[in-house]
Amino acid sequence: MTRMRSTIVRGNLIGTAAFLVTLGIAVPLRDERFAQVLIGVVSGVLFAIGIATSLWAYTSALERSRTEEVGVANLFLLTGDTAPKDVKRAMTLALVVQVVAAFAGAIIGVTGLEEGDLNALAFGVLVPMFGIGMNGVWAARYGSYGPRVTAAPPKKNG
Repeated sequence: MTRMRSTIVRGNLIGTAAFLVTLGIAVPLRDERFAQVLIGVVSGVLFAIGIATSLWAYTSALERSRTEEVGVANLFLLTGDTAPKDVKRAMTLALVVQVVAAFAGAIIGVTGLEEGDLNALAFGVLVPMFGIGMNGVWAARYGSYGPRVTAAPPKKNG
């Protein structure tokens, strides 16, 4: 794996680890303002990075789609032969961990809430956008796609 390829994968894993550490702090301290702000800020930053990287990946993929057959699932979920097995495994695992941790945190945050209480742990459900964006960046830059398939011209009746 080249250096830049591994930098994107490593960035995804670091972002995922940062979210898990933040969640680990915020869960036991969920009633404390500090923990609520911390999970909200980290989740918001990862979400914003995910949105920015997704948009960049999409526009880059549009350019590649002129000559290559780029599918949305290939781009954001690394389906098919888009990525080598080691990259696909690491990126997919990071996304799955983000989704599972986000929903677990949101569910834990609901426990014991009284009317009017804030479930700040629910901000974690924004985080999987980060993983989707990182997948998109990797696939837009390094993904493997087949040649563009063009439709046959319509037959003329006559």
